[in-house]
Amino acid sequence: MRSLRSPRAWLPFGATMTALPTALTTALMAVLLGSGCVGGLGPVARQSPAGPPATVITAAATPVPTRPIPPPKPKKLDRKGLTRAIDRYLAQRVSAASLVMVDRTTGFTYRYRSTRQYVTASVVKVDILAALLLRNQRAGRGLTAAQRADAEAMIRRSDNQAADRLYTSLGGAAGLDSANRRLKLRNTRGVDGRCIDLLCWSLTRTTADDQVRLLQALVRGGGPLRAKNRAYVLDLMSHVIKEQSWGVRAAARAGDEVAVKNGWMTHEADGDRWAVNSIGRVTGHGHDFLIAVFTAHNPSEGYGIATAEHIVALAAQRFRATTPWLD
Repeated sequence: MRSLRSPRAWLPFGATMTALPTALTTALMAVLLGSGCVGGLGPVARQSPAGPPATVITAAATPVPTRPIPPPKPKKLDRKGLTRAIDRYLAQRVSAASLVMVDRTTGFTYRYRSTRQYVTASVVKVDILAALLLRNQRAGRGLTAAQRADAEAMIRRSDNQAADRLYTSLGGAAGLDSANRRLKLRNTRGVDGRCIDLLCWSLTRTTADDQVRLLQALVRGGGPLRAKNRAYVLDLMSHVIKEQSWGVRAAARAGDEVAVKNGWMTHEADGDRWAVNSIGRVTGHGHDFLIAVFTAHNPSEGYGIATAEHIVALAAQRFRATTPWLD
C-alpha cells in the first residue's frame, strides 16, 4: 500500500489537486479525511461502516426572555410635614396663602387651604381664553385673527386691554360662568362692570382647587376642550415674557418645561394690599406638576411673589422626595 504522508504521492508527475477531475478530487479527499492524515485539521470523526456520517449540530444561543423591570413604587408623600413647614413659614409672614399641587406621574395631590376664595387678578385670563375657545368650538368656528392676536397679548404679556376685548366678546361674567360650569369650576364667579380702567374680570373670585381643575382640563383628554385648543392655551402659557415667568417656576429644575400665568394687583377691599397668584404646569425629571398658588394681604408685589415661590418650593421638595431615584 502506498504511503499516505502527502496527497502529492498519489498524483501523476506534474499533476496538482486542482488539475484532477472533480469526482476524483472528492473521492481522494474522502480517503484522506477518513484516514486522519490531513495535517492541520485536527481529529476528524471517522465514518461508521454501519451508517452515514454522524451529523454534529451546534445549538445557537437562544435569548432568554426577560420581564421588564417595573419602576420603583413612589414613597409616601409627607403631607403632614409639608403642612407644618408651610404653617411655620406663614407664621413669619403677613401673607395669607393657599396651594394645590398635583403630580400626574405619581398621582399624589396636596391641598393647603384649598377652598379659600381669592380674587384672581390676571390668572383669570387663562379661564377667559378657555371659555372663549369652548364657546367658539360649540359654534363650529375658531378664533378670528384679531382674537388670536389678543389672546397672545393677554397670556404672554398679560395685556389688560386685550383681556377686556375678549371678555366682552365672551359675554362677560355670564359667558365665563357658563363655560366654567362645563369646565367644572364650582367656586369661580365672574364679575361685570368697570373697575377704574379695566373690566372687573380681575375681581373674579376663585379657589386653588378650581384653578387646578382648569389646568387638568387643559392637559388631559376626555374633557370639553378639544386637543388643539388645549395645546394652544398651554403653548401661550409656555411662552410668557421673561419678566412674568415666576411663581410656579419655583418648582422647576434646570431643563424642565414651564407653562405659567400669573396675576398681581392691589385690592381695595383688602386695604390696597397685593393679591399675587400663579397657576401652571411644570414637567421634567420624571414629574408632571399642576400647581395653583394664591396669596393675599401682601404689602408689595415682590413680597407676594416671595411668599408664593417659597410655598411652591417647599411643596416641590416634598413631592420630589417621593421619587429619589429620579434626582
